[in-house]
Amino acid sequence: MNNKFLFLVSFFICMILLVYSEIDGEEKIQAPEFKEMYKKMLLEKRKAQHEAAKRIADLGNKKKENEMLKVVINKLFETLKSSLENLAKKNKNNDKKLRIDKDTIEDVSSVIENCAFASDLALRFPKYFHKVYDKNQNWQFTLETAISITLQSKLADETSEKAIYLMSQELDIIKKEPNYSNQFSSEKIVEEPIPMKEIKKKKEKKKRGPGLSGGKLEF
Repeated sequence: MNNKFLFLVSFFICMILLVYSEIDGEEKIQAPEFKEMYKKMLLEKRKAQHEAAKRIADLGNKKKENEMLKVVINKLFETLKSSLENLAKKNKNNDKKLRIDKDTIEDVSSVIENCAFASDLALRFPKYFHKVYDKNQNWQFTLETAISITLQSKLADETSEKAIYLMSQELDIIKKEPNYSNQFSSEKIVEEPIPMKEIKKKKEKKKRGPGLSGGKLEF
């Protein structure tokens, strides 16, 4: 993460707390002014997240791409876990309903933005995301809880909610719709250069002629 990205995160949190403090009344968080301002700031944060995902995709090298994804996704789930634990500690009455106030808004915001960023990564890099996510039950519980909180908060913008909905289908958190498709699932990712030995082996196999395997021609 570069300094600009970290600055945006800090600025984002500070502005949320500032807007919150300027709204009067017991139900500050439900005020239309707060929600409108929050969603505008979230959109700015989402632009930075889209750029981060694009930079990873533009690496043009599968090995480097996977190394970067490992760092980013691990950090994302560490942050989600920490924010969810903070919210649980602050839920003194064990209420099932999400409580959003000046004591919880920072953690709720963290959950929303990281849940939205997870949707970018899961949809843009499905092969790698499935590889690390599908076998990790702790991450599955963390993400499902984060999705629930994000939707309960009603603070996410429509585009982010749609991305989270698509991610939920991609990761089989909910049943896939009949027309669901992810354009990146079949995308060809740039691989490391194939060693000459491997190329020679493939050429030798090709001389033997084609054979049928699983209904497809295999050379």
